[in-house]
Amino acid sequence: MRSLNMKSTNSFDFHERRKKRFLLTGAFGAGGLFYFGVWLPLTGIGIPCVFREITGLYCPGCGMTRLVISLLELDPVQAFRYNMLAFFLAPMYLIYLKLARSGKTRLSSVLAAVMVAMTVAFGVLRNLPHFAWLAPAAT
Repeated sequence: MRSLNMKSTNSFDFHERRKKRFLLTGAFGAGGLFYFGVWLPLTGIGIPCVFREITGLYCPGCGMTRLVISLLELDPVQAFRYNMLAFFLAPMYLIYLKLARSGKTRLSSVLAAVMVAMTVAFGVLRNLPHFAWLAPAAT
């Protein structure tokens, strides 16, 4: 009888945590939609890239704000031009999560290393003259 009570308590805790996580995700999503859909178009005040401000170079994440705005405007081609790395990393990250949760730590570690190497390479290449097409730009 005691183990049944423990099980129902653990189940209740699991559902409460899941509910809180869902609400927190929704709140962050709503905040993000407000920022990208309302605040930026009205004010034009965005978050500057500190790396770019200090070095004058593009970081691997430069163009992400404009990417999200382009996706909200249903313009995936322009979003791709702003930061194509995100289009490759997003599905890889989902695969990584699936592998990590299923206990395939070796594969998930290899995939994580590949994603880090891609990010570093992208950050370096987009600042070289021959790869200027990787820099965030409007079409």
